[in-house]
Formats: sequence, C-alpha cells, structure tokens
Amino acid sequence: MLTIIMPILVVASLCGVDGARAHAGDITEAPAFNTLLDSLIREGNEKMVQDGGAATIFGDVTTSLSHRYDMQDDQGQQLGVVHVDAIKGDKSPWGGHSYLGVYHAYIGNEFQVRLASSPDLMSWTFRRTLVSNADMPYLYRVDKGTDGWLLLAHEQWMTPGSQAPSQLGFKLYYNEANLLAGNHFNGFNAPLTVGQPTSIEGTPCVYYAARRMQNNLVVVDADIGFHFNDQDGIDQVAQGRLTSFGPSVIDPSWGGTQRSDNYDQMFIDKGAVGNIGQRAPGTIQGVHIQLQEANIGPMPPTVWKDWRVWLYYFGSGEGDVPEGSGGAHVDMVQVKTHQGSTAFGNPSWHHVPCPGGGGGNCVFVSYFIFSEGAAGGEAGVLGFVKQL
Repeated sequence: MLTIIMPILVVASLCGVDGARAHAGDITEAPAFNTLLDSLIREGNEKMVQDGGAATIFGDVTTSLSHRYDMQDDQGQQLGVVHVDAIKGDKSPWGGHSYLGVYHAYIGNEFQVRLASSPDLMSWTFRRTLVSNADMPYLYRVDKGTDGWLLLAHEQWMTPGSQAPSQLGFKLYYNEANLLAGNHFNGFNAPLTVGQPTSIEGTPCVYYAARRMQNNLVVVDADIGFHFNDQDGIDQVAQGRLTSFGPSVIDPSWGGTQRSDNYDQMFIDKGAVGNIGQRAPGTIQGVHIQLQEANIGPMPPTVWKDWRVWLYYFGSGEGDVPEGSGGAHVDMVQVKTHQGSTAFGNPSWHHVPCPGGGGGNCVFVSYFIFSEGAAGGEAGVLGFVKQL
C-alpha cells in the first residue's frame, strides 16, 4: 500500500490539493489530480502484479486453494481447454452447482464442444454436447455479471473426423437455460481469411463484445483473436471483427482480419519460436494482461516438451485488442507444479467467487501439461484455484 499512498500525497501537493486533507470531495474537484492518481494507481498495480503477483497467481500451483491434475468430467473425458464461469441464474437445473464450464473432448473419431457444471471447480458433471466436430471453445458473457446473452466462439472442423479445413464458429444463447438446453438462437461459421493457404483457422478468444441496435433488433459486435497456420504449419496469431451477430434475420459480417505480427514478435524476441496459439485476455488486480502459449523449440515439427506459457502486459496506448505497442511487454510464466512439470499450453483463466460459499474473489486457472514435459501423475488438464 505504501507504494500507492506515498505518491498520492506528492501528487496532491503538485495539483494544489493539501495532501493532509485530501479526501473524495477534493479529488472529485481536481481533474488533474484524478488523471495523475489514476495513472499512479494503475502503474502501482501493474508493478505489484509484475513483481510477484502474476507469477504467484498464474505460476505457483503449490499455493493454490485447490487443484487437480488430469482433470476429467464424470464420464472420464478430459476437460480440454476448459473455460469456466460462475452460474448467475437459477442453479437448480444445474443440480445446485455454482459453476459451468465449456471444454472439448475427443469422442469416437472427432472432437466435441461440451458443457459441464461443478460445485467446486474440481469435480465436473457432464451436461450435454453443444457442438459436434468442434473444439477450442471460449465463452463470453455479453451481458456481464447477469444471466443474459452468451457468445460461444469455437473452432469448427468442416470435414468429418475433425479434419481440415477448420473455421471460426460462433453461437449465441439468450441465457444459461438456453445454454444448458443446447438451444442457440443463431450460429455462424466465418469464412477463411489469413489462414486460407493452409485451411486452418481456430482457437478463438473474445477480446470484447457488446450489444447495439440495428433495424430495431439487438445485435452483437465482437473483437476476436484467433490463430492460423502459416505456410510451414506453425501457429500464428490474428484478429478480426464479428459484427451484426444477432437474430437470424440479419446476416452477420466477418471482417477486419489481419495478422498480429507485432504481437507475435514480442514473444519471438523473448525466445519463442512458433506455435503462438491459444490466448486468454483479461484484467487482474487492475492490470490488463493476456496469457499466451508459445513454443521455444526448433520448428517444424512441434517439440511438445518445449511448450511454455507467457504473460503479455498491455501497453498504455492499447485498447481491447493487443497490438504489441504502447509500452507492452512480455514475460514467461515460471509454472511450479507439485512434482516439477515443465511443458504447458492451452492457458485459460477466469474470475470466479471462491468455492465453498465463504465469500471472496478467486481466479480459476487451467493449463494442459504435455506428457513429454510432465512429471509423474501430472499429465493432462491441470485446473487450480487461487484467492485474490
């Protein structure tokens, strides 16, 4: 706290506000003070996160409230790239559970996007298959904090058996009840763009999405991150914009797609070689970050033991979409497991109420531990909960 309080007193003096009597009313009446104060608090939060907070939150599994290696649902299926959230509406249809999760599993000869629920973020009950021949799901609440519209982004395979081409797929649900019933009110598969030469695009994330009115109907616009395979078959990051996605009487649009070369270069400069693929954006302790997987081994082919997870800190000049500019920087996350695994990918995280009903804010984090870099008993999906 001293790193924030002490600068406040200095800035108060500079702005003509007596630091000894600065209070909410004084601050409200001093725009220059507000601007500098916001900057100092943001910089102080970022420094605290960089100096150990992020390393502890995303890196030290051994200090978690709870954890599970080789996380599976009650059918014995792996919770691949699980993306979780707290249930906001009626919990009774979910068996009284407090959390929901979307994930993928390989069933028969193809992937499925599936839905499960959990009382504690560790044990999971399968509820239904949401999308067949699809994987890499990402769930985003358009109506934040409420049981409202849900945007599901995923990777859609266009050939049976989860074979190329793969395209970005999107589904819209009115609420959690519709999600549980598997009833989306519109779906859209985006055409290939930057990944057209290799017919591979996928692993989406939603940087931001919001409603607006169009022709007296509500539609959603969303900034999307995704990966594509380059001519050597190596994952690279790209971005695009989904617009006018709503009732099926309106045709959605997909455009603004471009490679995120400046963003990728920041990881390359830190030692990444390729497979800059799945990413998970958000804000933690007031700092805008993104977890990112990337490989440090010579490629191609992929060396599975060389997967690592990194933290991207957004620059002050960046918006919701990372551009590799404005003072952004990258650090590798040194993940510490109980037995010493070293190869991690498929990062996912989300703010949730802490399990157990005791209150408090927590973050659920998930990685995939590749068997080539896994210590005994730790291969597969890792999920853990950290209190903030």
